[in-house]
Amino acid sequence: METIRKRVVLDFDLEGYHKWENAIPEVLFLKNEHRHMFQIRVEIEVQDSDREVEIFIETGRLQDYLMESYGAPCQFRGMSCEHIAEDILQWGIEDGYKKVGVYEDGKGGAVVFV
Repeated sequence: METIRKRVVLDFDLEGYHKWENAIPEVLFLKNEHRHMFQIRVEIEVQDSDREVEIFIETGRLQDYLMESYGAPCQFRGMSCEHIAEDILQWGIEDGYKKVGVYEDGKGGAVVFV
């Protein structure tokens, strides 16, 4: 019998700004700072089935980290979705973060994982 693995999922929206400093000609407008509603989705590995990680508390911790690091609304400057996701994963990896997705306006984004 295979071992059952469990993950808690955080999923929230975050207003932020960024730009693509090396934008290619087809999307040159992305070189300028622009606003997104970023969707942040995080998977955290847990062992216990009884709120080892409480979703509201962990979401608040992560939101606090992002606002302390990048302001409110978040000023990600030249960071891509990949950069933002990597930053979140590195911040939370010791707390069991395994997968982080950062999406722009529900249209697409990036996923990083260990």
